[in-house]
Amino acid sequence: MEIALEVRNVSLSMDSRVIFRGLNFQIRKGEAFFILGTSGSGKSLLIRMCAGLVFPDEGSVGVRGTELATASKEMLQRLRTGIGYVSQGSGLISNMAAYDNVALPLRYHTGLDEAEVGRKVEEKMALFGVDRDFDRSIPAQLSLEMQKKVALARAFVLDPELLLLDQPTSGLDSGKGQALATVIREYQREKGASLLEVSSEWPPFGPPFDRNGVLEGGRVGAEGSAEEIQAYIERTKKTELLVKE
Repeated sequence: MEIALEVRNVSLSMDSRVIFRGLNFQIRKGEAFFILGTSGSGKSLLIRMCAGLVFPDEGSVGVRGTELATASKEMLQRLRTGIGYVSQGSGLISNMAAYDNVALPLRYHTGLDEAEVGRKVEEKMALFGVDRDFDRSIPAQLSLEMQKKVALARAFVLDPELLLLDQPTSGLDSGKGQALATVIREYQREKGASLLEVSSEWPPFGPPFDRNGVLEGGRVGAEGSAEEIQAYIERTKKTELLVKE
């Protein structure tokens, strides 16, 4: 089975604090992997590292067989067009309208004319239920839910093969979180995309993931089914990993 993402023997320190130490995991093509971690465990840094925005001190991160740290700028750019990345808090460009945020990857990475850009933007906005009345609104004028929907539409607009999502449903109530997570997972399965999602909330919204892990002590420790992770949380009395009501 083709490996979409491989993190191998990664160590990383920042400001004299060890974030990762001997971190290892793989995600196969078409697989969905959920990683749970407390605040400060390195979840967001892990997503950034897998997107090639941060490089480890030791070890390697590979996307479709290419090591990010040693890839040429041109290769890194090509790889990133196949990655759908959503940062914690959406990462939308603050002075850019919602429509233009979603259109940005198409305008930057493709030679499509504006009519085709508009068609693709409309398609992804419809997928995530973005209210088109907010096309010309900047992110600060949008609700948290709408910011997350716009960020996801932007991340998916190039039909990426690898999805890297940092808490895409955090802060939403159960109904809205479930609805949004279901759209993500249905898209992922339909397209055969690979997915890495990190969060501090358990259990994850939406359909079950293929695998689940817990990020602690700089490594992915416990790993298994949702039932196994639930049992691990209860057995170790990790009350900081609160179960959502």
